[in-house]
Amino acid sequence: MKKLFAFCIIAVAAGSASAAHAESATFTTKQTSSQAVGGARPDGTTFGGQMTTGTSETVAADGKKWSGSHKCVGVTMPPNDTTYNARIMCDNSDPSGTSATIWGCTMPAKDTNTVFCTGWAFGKTGAYAGRRGTMTFVGVDGTGSGTSQWGK
Repeated sequence: MKKLFAFCIIAVAAGSASAAHAESATFTTKQTSSQAVGGARPDGTTFGGQMTTGTSETVAADGKKWSGSHKCVGVTMPPNDTTYNARIMCDNSDPSGTSATIWGCTMPAKDTNTVFCTGWAFGKTGAYAGRRGTMTFVGVDGTGSGTSQWGK
């Protein structure tokens, strides 16, 4: 279960940390800390949550680059929730401001541990204030990459 969350949250958190410098950007992320909790139901299905922190490096469409950080909390969903296997919420910051993101992610693939996520961003301060955006992310073993698109 710890691996499950490490992949999901690492991947998601990193992607959410930037993108106000331009309308679109790509990013890479790296998890720096992780703490998982959870257990099993009487039927044997597992549940859990995890908090992670990490860093991100972003490149805007116009070539500008910057670094950011994030902290995230994620939980697994019930077995019959077919939309996403995990939901993750993150607070993100970089030199331009802060934002919050909400992610929906798959479970890690059994053969590769790869996680895929889709996210929605909500600006809080600075260049992000009052803006909304969307994100994509793919991650493996505490590192990942993705894209971001911000609206006005």
